[in-house]
Amino acid sequence: MIDRWSLPSDVRHIAPNVMEAHVFVPKDCIWFSGHFPGEPILPGIALVHAVYETILQDAQDRGENVHISSLKRIRFTSPVRPGDTLLISMTSEDANTETHYIFKATVKENTVSSGLVAVVKM
Repeated sequence: MIDRWSLPSDVRHIAPNVMEAHVFVPKDCIWFSGHFPGEPILPGIALVHAVYETILQDAQDRGENVHISSLKRIRFTSPVRPGDTLLISMTSEDANTETHYIFKATVKENTVSSGLVAVVKM
């Protein structure tokens, strides 16, 4: 069992304030341990972590440090299974002292999660 998965890969801007990234979820990922035996699904917190890692990588590429200030309207609509590849698409917009990232995560064109992650610069 591996304790770290490769997050994310291929982070790229596809338009101003719009980016996407791919995240491969290995079959032997530690996140599946006990969640749920015989029917493994990726816990929601792991999916939010993948979104945050995408935001962090983009911020680091710009020489910035950020941290989460809030999560809003997070929805989990379909399970993520071992061996799936997530496509995380997000749009950023500045709002006062925060930057809001409105995201959608899909597996094979099926939306598995969506919501808003607000971050502040450190």
